[in-house]
Amino acid sequence: MARRFPLVALLALAFCAPVALAAPPSEAQIDRLLEVMRAEQTATAMVPQVMASQQQMIAQLAQNADPEQREAAQRAAASSMRAVESALSWESLQPLYRKIYMETFTAEDTEAMVTFYSSPAGQNLLDKMPLLMQNTMSAVQQLVIPMLQQMERDLRSELETAPATPAE
Repeated sequence: MARRFPLVALLALAFCAPVALAAPPSEAQIDRLLEVMRAEQTATAMVPQVMASQQQMIAQLAQNADPEQREAAQRAAASSMRAVESALSWESLQPLYRKIYMETFTAEDTEAMVTFYSSPAGQNLLDKMPLLMQNTMSAVQQLVIPMLQQMERDLRSELETAPATPAE
């Protein structure tokens, strides 16, 4: 029995060794991956979409506001948009992306992804990714909107039938 323990320990170490020996990627490998994945262009393209969404939200909120309130909302929105633009700039995002990718992938993973995304198939995938995301969002909305509408009807019904609580 005493001899069995070292054998079991050695076997356990042998099975864990590949995980322990996986080398982390270098910053240069991650930078190359981000380059071939067009991460900077993707992040830059995201900013106008976020801005448009924010502008639409402000317009909806200010719909019933008086001119003074609308002007104040526009000033606040402009300040907020500058902060969003700064936060979503590539200079802000690149260190974050680099850290996340370095914590998530091994050097071997990174090299495999660089090889794939550098290939015609990888570039084709990147070309089609915006359309894929748009189609996915559309499909999810078609799935979720009826559920949200039903939830709103259920809440209204529940509120209408709930007994009023006495005022204190």
